Amino acid sequence: MNYRDLLNSGANVSVTLKLEDLREILREMTGSLKSVPKDPPPEEFLSRKEVLSILKIDSSTLWSWEKTGYIKSFPFGGRKRYKSVDVEAIRTGRKGVRHGK
Repeated sequence: MNYRDLLNSGANVSVTLKLEDLREILREMTGSLKSVPKDPPPEEFLSRKEVLSILKIDSSTLWSWEKTGYIKSFPFGGRKRYKSVDVEAIRTGRKGVRHGK
């Protein structure tokens, strides 16, 4: 019986291992952890003032862009926030998708 069979059996047992066997098990386990996908980083949101500063635009332009769906705002605590990836896409000229209202 190998260690995997013991783990899968769910039995309450005590196990004595040689140090080299323990190292091998740990190597195997850490190798399998490297292949586990990581959670994506949390989305970052910017305030209205930050967006105006980054894009160097007037508040009326931002308002117009929201109305046409060029950029989408999200309400947080009674204030509008904008996804940093959307702002960066506009800043670098990669913005091509319009958000529907």
